[in-house]
Amino acid sequence: MKMPDFALNSVYAKVKALYGKRLTDKNYTDLLKLNSINEIAEYLRTKTAYSEIFEGLSSTEELQRSRLETLLFNKMYNDMLSVIRFQKAAGSKLYEYFIMKYDVEQIIKVLSSLETKSDNYFFTFPVFYNEHSHLDLCALALAKNDMQLLECTKHTVYYPALRDALTKYRLTGSLAALQTDLRDFLDKQFISLTSGKKKIDEKSEIINLYKCINDINFVSTLYRIKRFDVDYRLSQLMANPIMTAFTKKEITAMQQASTVQELDSCFKSTYMKQVCNTPDIHRALDEYLYRKLTLTVRRSSSADAVMFAYFHFTELEIRNIIHIIEGKRYSLPEKEISDLLCGTNMSF
Repeated sequence: MKMPDFALNSVYAKVKALYGKRLTDKNYTDLLKLNSINEIAEYLRTKTAYSEIFEGLSSTEELQRSRLETLLFNKMYNDMLSVIRFQKAAGSKLYEYFIMKYDVEQIIKVLSSLETKSDNYFFTFPVFYNEHSHLDLCALALAKNDMQLLECTKHTVYYPALRDALTKYRLTGSLAALQTDLRDFLDKQFISLTSGKKKIDEKSEIINLYKCINDINFVSTLYRIKRFDVDYRLSQLMANPIMTAFTKKEITAMQQASTVQELDSCFKSTYMKQVCNTPDIHRALDEYLYRKLTLTVRRSSSADAVMFAYFHFTELEIRNIIHIIEGKRYSLPEKEISDLLCGTNMSF
């Protein structure tokens, strides 16, 4: 067997093994019965695959919510790093997309902290990730304004996109508009990373999965704008996705909808129309994506597609845990918290 084939098989096997350690319905049921952040942390430490993120921490250490959330995302980073060496050996560079994606998230977190004049970024600062990041994360954390933030990216691939995005941000004051510009940057990087794939079926599978993820994020953002009665013109600042399965006509109609009801009507004419048959569109979108990712991990014969789906799947799992943490923080009933979780089959 040639080395690239062996390495791709190793990627496939590694991701399958990681997926096999996902949280079960029993885990979620147990977590919902706990009463504090430390109890949740101790359960994750002793009963799940998240145990690795607590190495070096005392079991009696009092954890803040933000600290635990940082550790949860460290699990995702650790999983990614464990797969990278096999992808490198196989000659695949698709893992680079996730490095750039997480870098962009750090840039947005810093800018958001500057906008709200908070110091929360230090609590979400993944220091160990510095080895693989294209950014100087220490310098990023010390940025005091958007010009210093831009300077931190000067010798990186992010600089031109961030420079242009910040120009629009200063004119509009819209962080959402900046985020869509950086999303378009990531779209272009994804296109570049997959352009060399020779297997048409495999390339098509990954691209279609990417478009689906993009479309769900796009629609979720539009619904938040309409639901919270934000000036509907904000949606006009959101550039049309480069990578999308929606038609240009569908996107324009959804952007121009001035109410949730109008958006519902537009959304029902798209390929995701089955998602509309529920009053909780955000939960339905998450469930739709969860099923899509799960099917890919379980049935795809493409190592890259399985890897790509798994890391997005992990993001959903971490979001579930954060919903539980937040629910406990505000003393919500178990049933109400469980309704926020996707991909579970718990009964109450």
